[in-house]
Amino acid sequence: MDRFPEAFERFEEDVDVRSLRSYRELIMAFMWWAGERWKGSAKQWSALNVEAKRLGFEVPHFIRKEIRESESLGHYVSEARQKAVTWRHEVVKVKGKPQNRYRDLKTGRFIKKPS
Repeated sequence: MDRFPEAFERFEEDVDVRSLRSYRELIMAFMWWAGERWKGSAKQWSALNVEAKRLGFEVPHFIRKEIRESESLGHYVSEARQKAVTWRHEVVKVKGKPQNRYRDLKTGRFIKKPS
């Protein structure tokens, strides 16, 4: 069941969308309003683009292309939700035998296996 139109109607009740001047302002206002409910999935982006077109905003071409590609892959991970890499796996030899080790990239020291 598609619940996005209902959510967008509640958004329009709380936020004056007529005062928004651009697509970017619409996105920022909606993300602020939705808070943690906004996951940034491909379906959410597509639905937001449909609502933006209904309000008369021009959806940038790169946004539409990115959504189409992510839907064809079956997943979407926003850049903000990606975790920064802070460690790397290494295989070192101790007394001629290979051992798995994990190095903290910030300090350069070996650490316990990250979870």
